[in-house]
Amino acid sequence: MPRAVAWPDGRETGVPAGEKGRRGAEAGRSAHAAESGRRALSADAYEYIRSGLIRSRYRVGQRLVLRPLAAELGLSPTPVREALLRLVSEQALDLNDRNTAVVPDITPASFREIHRLRVDLESRLIQAAALRATPEELDALSDLHERFQQACARQDEGMMAAGNADFHAMLATMADLPLTANILHNLWARIGPLYALARTAPPARPPGVPHPHDELIAALRAHDPDAATRALIADADYARSWIEPLLPLADAGSTV
Repeated sequence: MPRAVAWPDGRETGVPAGEKGRRGAEAGRSAHAAESGRRALSADAYEYIRSGLIRSRYRVGQRLVLRPLAAELGLSPTPVREALLRLVSEQALDLNDRNTAVVPDITPASFREIHRLRVDLESRLIQAAALRATPEELDALSDLHERFQQACARQDEGMMAAGNADFHAMLATMADLPLTANILHNLWARIGPLYALARTAPPARPPGVPHPHDELIAALRAHDPDAATRALIADADYARSWIEPLLPLADAGSTV
């Protein structure tokens, strides 16, 4: 075969047309596979970091430094950088003046906005779940609540926050409203770091007073959307009464 000669623009002469086509196809497949692999790694990093936000692994104000985070994930910096920038675009993270990703600070006013959005979205999901939840789903939900209660009894703050997030994530899934559930899931990326900020157990409930999760599960088993919504609002207000006093006081005088 004649020796191939490269033109300055990269074209080759002396290579049969069929061979050039085969090489081009192989190069295209290789590039596509590399791009697909990069996107998969970026998606994995995104899910890991977002799950950490939702399950309170990161706290408000914490910096997510690129290279240590990439080392933690066993990845190169590029897919992790892409994941962080995606979360910045979703307002789950901010960039500071050094271009480092940071969990956003929160004021009482923004906390109240998040609280109202959460109640509105989750109420829609709860009402739908009450009409369609299966016994198997409710048994699984009860198991999640039991794990949450066990973490509370141990005063395991990390598992308490993660267990609470898992409970509410399953509630959203049970509704079979994926668009609404995804919006709520994104909102929980802002809620989770608030629980990490607290670093304390919630106030103890008086003896004999059921947790709102118990009331919520009972309402779902009865297929009662109104009772389920009331239990959800009680749960959200309970969390608000615990977390809001721990926030900065910059706008403490403003009203809801």
